[in-house]
Amino acid sequence: MAAIGICTDFVNLPEVAALGFDYVELSLREVAALGASDFAELADYVDAAGIRVHACRDMLPDDLPVTGPGVNATALHGYLKHALGRAHRLGAKVVALDGAKSRAVSGDGDYPFAWRQLGNFLRLCQGHAHECGVTVCLEPLRKADCSLLNLVSEATLIAGLLQLSNIAVAAHWGHMSMASEPMDALWRAAPLLRHVHLENALTRRLPAPGDGEDYARMLSPLNTMGYTGGISLCGTISEAFVNEAAAALEHIRALGRL
Repeated sequence: MAAIGICTDFVNLPEVAALGFDYVELSLREVAALGASDFAELADYVDAAGIRVHACRDMLPDDLPVTGPGVNATALHGYLKHALGRAHRLGAKVVALDGAKSRAVSGDGDYPFAWRQLGNFLRLCQGHAHECGVTVCLEPLRKADCSLLNLVSEATLIAGLLQLSNIAVAAHWGHMSMASEPMDALWRAAPLLRHVHLENALTRRLPAPGDGEDYARMLSPLNTMGYTGGISLCGTISEAFVNEAAAALEHIRALGRL
């Protein structure tokens, strides 16, 4: 059975952790940017509070590209060793590769070369991910945000071709919905599908009853295929985030039992 988690930040961590989610998902670039003492304090708090940090999002900072002329392999190696090491310390098993700016390609860019660069980066990730016991999941993004890797089927293709043990696929309801990608893509990705994000496609807020989204369209095939990874609820963090998170958890759990 899939675990249901919540994407949150450090400020809301105590309140959200008490709502009954199976896990929390943190921003890896924010975790990586913490000073040594602040990170030690966070890790100790997670341990003491018994919070399960199963996943991380925002894998890369915006100024560390994996495509284009500015790729710096040395800097990427250093960041991955540092950031994935911290993810491992917090107990994370999955990291979503979701950054739009880090894999951006200009309108007149060399797309075949950018795909090769992405493949090279994933090969670089493999060693660090394997050493830290985490799986890096390719997450497709909507075309309005990023022009490279927009479909679950594309992520499945590149991960399948590379055949790297710690490289897998993530699916995002909002991005799939905006791309009109059929849910059949989840079945094709099933052997490599390790993580899922759910949010309202139009508002980019947490799922809510009556918000116009049919989340059951995604949950149903996941249940049928026996998906056992994480389903992270995500959305813009507002002042009412904790209350919205509680309502989202109740809504999605109810749909998951249908």
